[in-house]
Amino acid sequence: MEQLASPRPPGRPTEFGHRVTKAVRLEPSLDERLKLEARMRNVSANLLINRAVEDFLDRLVPVDEAVKTAS
Repeated sequence: MEQLASPRPPGRPTEFGHRVTKAVRLEPSLDERLKLEARMRNVSANLLINRAVEDFLDRLVPVDEAVKTAS
């Protein structure tokens, strides 16, 4: 008997590829701002969050440099 490929988890469209699901807690006012900005730009809140996190991480001072300046 031929074995069928295991189905993808429900709710995970294949076009999303390799992603990790994280749960975050936002202040209600921040959540409202996020939803409003996403609607105004006709994009998902998820897209804005991904871009914001990437931008934030790109701007971080490397840890070894941060330690030197703190000394």
